Amino acid sequence: MAKRFQFRLEQVLNLRKQVEEIKIRELAVAKKHLLDVENALNEHLGKQEEFLEAYGELEKSGLFTAEQVMTYCEYKELLSKEEKEFRKRQDDWMVEVERRRREAVKVSRERQLLDNLKDKKKRVYTQEVENEERKFLDEVSSIAFVRRERAKKSVAIS
Repeated sequence: MAKRFQFRLEQVLNLRKQVEEIKIRELAVAKKHLLDVENALNEHLGKQEEFLEAYGELEKSGLFTAEQVMTYCEYKELLSKEEKEFRKRQDDWMVEVERRRREAVKVSRERQLLDNLKDKKKRVYTQEVENEERKFLDEVSSIAFVRRERAKKSVAIS
């Protein structure tokens, strides 16, 4: 009876699977941060648009003081600075997501390489087992044939 299949690099393969899972989780976390920043940016842009509409209405009416104009201008600058910060954070997270995606793809390829090697070794092993079984069955058939022939000869002699 043939011994069962063993892949000598199974521990390395398991380690690579674990590393791949970690990298995929890290990618998911980075994507979540990017999504959070994008949502915050969209919310900020909505506030900024509301402010600009209100400011435009106030400008049309012409009923505002110089102090109000200064306050609105300062607030508008603040909103612009915040938007730039959000966009910078968005860009940073996009770069981070891409970096982590490349890492995940790299470790996935390394794991896939070992998986393919394991599959190849298993196919070779299976083929060897099938050849051994075929040889065994051929031998059993040959022995049975020889016994039948001897039995026929001994019956014919008697």
